[in-house]
Amino acid sequence: MRRISKVVLLLLSSFAFSQEQFTIELTALPFESDSLLLAPPTTSRNTISLYQLNLSGDHKNVKSIANSKAAKIRIEPRNTISGTVPCPLPMLMMAPKEDKSFQQSKIFFIEHGNLNINIKDKDLTLDLSKDAVLNKDYKQLKSYLLAVDKKLKPFENNNQADLDEKEKLLKAYIKKNPDSYPAFWEIVDAFSKYGFHKGYLTDLPLFSKKLKASPCFKDFEKILLLENSTNTGEKFPKIVFKSGDRITREDFTNHKITVIDYWSTTCKPCIQELPGLVKLYEKYKNKGVNFISVADEKTPQRMQLANKIIKDNHVPWKNYFDTGKEFTRKLNAAGYPLFIMIDRDGKIISRELGGQEILEALIEKHIN
Repeated sequence: MRRISKVVLLLLSSFAFSQEQFTIELTALPFESDSLLLAPPTTSRNTISLYQLNLSGDHKNVKSIANSKAAKIRIEPRNTISGTVPCPLPMLMMAPKEDKSFQQSKIFFIEHGNLNINIKDKDLTLDLSKDAVLNKDYKQLKSYLLAVDKKLKPFENNNQADLDEKEKLLKAYIKKNPDSYPAFWEIVDAFSKYGFHKGYLTDLPLFSKKLKASPCFKDFEKILLLENSTNTGEKFPKIVFKSGDRITREDFTNHKITVIDYWSTTCKPCIQELPGLVKLYEKYKNKGVNFISVADEKTPQRMQLANKIIKDNHVPWKNYFDTGKEFTRKLNAAGYPLFIMIDRDGKIISRELGGQEILEALIEKHIN
């Protein structure tokens, strides 16, 4: 009986350790009687999976939304948001604008304990608790990275030297501050905005044992290792779709280059770029270049719409449906359009999130 009690106690303590209890006391007089959103920053490459906001308490003006990734708050004179998060999380406040877009605050951290936030104006200027430790760390880190961050453009192609510089600065910061959650999330953010960098794999082990034990760290490490195993220079994995269709090495052997276009009917750029992809295919099909499309759709209505889009744009190559998320899991495919170029030996030679404008240059480079 004593042994069972110890096991139960161990499980309970493990669960408690993996959750951070938080309470936010929010004042937002400029938005009284309106609604604000507490939400994660913009993410890609499946890093949104690291966020989980578990609300608690009987606060009728606070509602969980977006699969518990965010909260909607109907602003009253005083507002309390409480619950748990898997680890300290970077979040922001959002307010709807008249043009149906959103105004965003600067990023702040939800951490263990109490956090007082005062929103002073309609621009979502935040006053935070003076004892908000992680927010002080985040401010210090962003000041340290300011010069290199100014050179980088999110979700675009950047100078590799600038990306290397940021990675080296982060490595140096982590060595001095191994408990820094802001530094950990800065790696997540850089991966999300600028793409994979092999240096991140050597940065993660530098964090403290306590930080590395967190669910956020473990889940991100899995994402990073998966991305590394399916990045440039690695072998393209065998994909078997729920329908029984498959993409294997045999699909590549008869072509110098195969371009896989991962897309969705919800992605406007994906649809807008299809005519350009068809022109590229017609230009290079006799030079050993093939195309394959994979649509991230699973409902009959969306699949029917995808087939119509394919037909309307006279797409001559195969299109598969990733209804079981096999493609997503094996390649960490979490953004559209994603273009993966594979040589005849099944080796990945390029992986670009967006960037159709450089596809032709890459095709020319590799067929020659």
